Amino acid sequence: MMRSNAAILVCVLAGSFVMAQEPDTKTLFKEFGRSVKSDDITLSFVLLNNRTVDVLFQAPGKYAVRARANQSTTFYVQGMPEKDMVVDTKFFVEQDGHTYEASSLNIKNFDGNTVTKGTRVDGMIQLGTKLDLTHPFTVRGSHGSVEFVLSPEALKLAEPAPAAAPPPE
Repeated sequence: MMRSNAAILVCVLAGSFVMAQEPDTKTLFKEFGRSVKSDDITLSFVLLNNRTVDVLFQAPGKYAVRARANQSTTFYVQGMPEKDMVVDTKFFVEQDGHTYEASSLNIKNFDGNTVTKGTRVDGMIQLGTKLDLTHPFTVRGSHGSVEFVLSPEALKLAEPAPAAAPPPE
């Protein structure tokens, strides 16, 4: 009995330690999210990495999104227009004097067509390359621009999480 209680305590403490190491959703959005407000819409951009993908997407789709984000710099984009409007999906990212055109992927109403007031817009934009996250970069589009300067904490969080140890045999 004493042995099983000790085993349970070890499991609880180990689980608590792992949970304490994981950043919360608020921290992830603070570190990797930026918003721009124009006259008609506020667009939010979240830089996708393994941790932000896990918060934003569910299985099985999150695995494809994670692979996409690991392959090249990708952002999740969300907004809600304040009036009927066309949401432009053409974006560029600038870093170190280079400009990269982003391709867009429609999730919901992120297709360049008219969106009615109060209708949610969801999509992704993806570059053809991986940016150097240690250098500032700016996402630009017709609705405005947002600058990303990642903190040292964000750079640590952007690193792939360590692989889980295989189960004992």
